Amino acid sequence: MTTEKWEVAPGHVETLTEEQEKKLKLVWTYLLAFFGYKLVLPDARGLSRRSTTNSVLSAKTENSTKSKGGLFGRFKKSHKKKESIEKLERVISHPETDTSSKEDVGGRIHYAFKGLDSDDMREAFWGFLRQDTPDNLVLRFVRARKWNVDKALVMMTDTMKWRCYEGKPDKILCSGELGCVENNKPGVIYQFQLGKCIIHGHDRKGRPIAMVRARKHHSSDQTPEEVEIYTLLIIEYARLMLNEPVDTCDVIFNLSKMTMANMDWGAVSYIVRCFESHYPESLGILFVHKAPWIFSGIWRIVKTWLDPVVASKIVFTNNDKDLEKYIERDNIPKEVGGDDDYEWNYLDPTPTENGPLYHNEKEKKALEDERKKLTDSFIDKTIEWIEAPDDEVTARLLKERIEIGKSMAKNYRKLDGYIRNRSFYDRTGSLNVENPTN
Repeated sequence: MTTEKWEVAPGHVETLTEEQEKKLKLVWTYLLAFFGYKLVLPDARGLSRRSTTNSVLSAKTENSTKSKGGLFGRFKKSHKKKESIEKLERVISHPETDTSSKEDVGGRIHYAFKGLDSDDMREAFWGFLRQDTPDNLVLRFVRARKWNVDKALVMMTDTMKWRCYEGKPDKILCSGELGCVENNKPGVIYQFQLGKCIIHGHDRKGRPIAMVRARKHHSSDQTPEEVEIYTLLIIEYARLMLNEPVDTCDVIFNLSKMTMANMDWGAVSYIVRCFESHYPESLGILFVHKAPWIFSGIWRIVKTWLDPVVASKIVFTNNDKDLEKYIERDNIPKEVGGDDDYEWNYLDPTPTENGPLYHNEKEKKALEDERKKLTDSFIDKTIEWIEAPDDEVTARLLKERIEIGKSMAKNYRKLDGYIRNRSFYDRTGSLNVENPTN
């Protein structure tokens, strides 16, 4: 199955209304201002396709005060070449619809970024990307906050801080299951061995399905940290299986045979926080399947934690007929009444079979250099798009940005094999980032 048959949903960069495009422009304006691109606001004429603002006022040279290594740290602005360090002060108008913003864009920083290290946040932002495109990553946060730019920026910065300083999912993903063995995290491997959560199959809209088997969980089997690492690996593995326009996953919480001994409030709270706060607009449908009577009391508490948007995606099912409304029978696991007889048989990670797919440092560097050039090109084209003088130029630049974003996604598919330890799903063929088929 390919993704060509699936239509692009509303609210994505390919389907924006004019008003939505204004919002996206403003988000990028704030981001670029924070990342070191000087922006000047002379008035409030509105950041629209009909802007008559001038494109360039003057050139300014900036000096780097900090340099970071690592893969994602290489995506910042280069200070080695003259053409890379000459930055332009731009004239950009402010959307009248966003007068709630507490800070102007012109040369200032949005209040959501106050006190944050721009290099760390830049690395966290560009490192968040996998096969998704930059615009559609940003739009996840904007849609999640109902197109309120200020709230979207606060959500984005909270996620970037979490990715950089707390959750560190990029490091966890690249280290993978092999890293858990090497770093003495046996509880993570034990959860994989149990098949506590299995990513397999897809629903009628092409969304991957992750099935959580609640009866397999006992809090004493692993530490809270190991639960969090396992959770992030599952989420990031599922993200690697997404290819636009399919950009959400389904989750089946199979609660059959669940007892109170399986309940872990800390684990549930962490999962909810991840989906709501740090992976917005990533959930297609959350199926609560065969909930036992004890779940009614649990649900009364859990539903108070949920954002209404997430709560609206929850579907309670009791049998295979309920699931068939959303998933074809051959993709419904047998243990919940379907015809899919897939059985989980975990293979423990080894250095020879679970390290990176490729080890050629020259090829790796070439792909990293290509990614940096694409990132710089996307930023330059974004500034041009923000300043576009009329509808025709805006439309052309938007299309060019979309194509650069797609090239960045293709670049990641090639780079992935050099930077990430292989997972169980890679080894069994369920996941093929470089040549996706579903």
